[in-house]
Amino acid sequence: MTTAASLSPAESTSSSAVDQLRAGLEDFGRRDQQIARYVIDHAEEIPFLSAGEIAESLAVSGAAITRFAQRVGFEGYPHLQRVIRQDLRATLGMKQPGSEDSVVARFWASEHANLEALQDIPEARLLAFARAIAAAKQVWVVGARSSYGISLLAETILASFRPHVRAYSADLLLSRPEQLLEVTPQDVVVAFTLRRYSRATTRMVRALHKQGVQVLLITDQGASPLSKVAHQCLQLPTHGTDVLASLAPFVSVITLLASLVAHELEGGHLKQAEALNADFGVYEY
Repeated sequence: MTTAASLSPAESTSSSAVDQLRAGLEDFGRRDQQIARYVIDHAEEIPFLSAGEIAESLAVSGAAITRFAQRVGFEGYPHLQRVIRQDLRATLGMKQPGSEDSVVARFWASEHANLEALQDIPEARLLAFARAIAAAKQVWVVGARSSYGISLLAETILASFRPHVRAYSADLLLSRPEQLLEVTPQDVVVAFTLRRYSRATTRMVRALHKQGVQVLLITDQGASPLSKVAHQCLQLPTHGTDVLASLAPFVSVITLLASLVAHELEGGHLKQAEALNADFGVYEY
């Protein structure tokens, strides 16, 4: 069998690992082509996948993944994985601000385009999301870093209409895994992911999935590592300005889902909650 061509040090500094694999694909043997195509197609998931998980997906041995990485010029799979992670950080990380000219105009143009694109999400998919949230025994809302802020907003809005909604920081959940003992198969987890994808969110949501929880994923237009375990997925446009991705689509979809949940529950416990707010004088007016 023809083996994969080794990558020279000069090549490894001139382009990304995925670009190098793509360029050398035709020179690889049949099995190495299979592995290379998997790495190319799942590049954004590779930092989260072990060699064993890739081997299981391709029905090959873990040693085959290691040998492939070595044949294409890396010390082993962890080295290949590390280089791909660095490549992704370079391309998906926060950009430096550009010139100030037309920053405001570009911002509103991108926000407008994102919100228009949201209208392409099928109504049936949104209804299915809302019905799963409405029917769940408990709703685990999980995110990390900026996505955790989105999770807190989702908790606040959804808790107005149904009980047992709780936002969790994926990082804190990892430090207290005993909370998984509270999980039931009747629960759902609403997971928020936004590039760069948090390893903590990936690990925790996969753990919840193994407990039998239904996974509802709300993510950006990238290749979230959780897309394979998600029972339902909403991919939102997040094109932003030079520096930051847009969060407006997440806020809009959360608000819409809460409205649909309220409709499913015929208002839920909103009236009782408002009565308690009045009794305790929560609001000035």
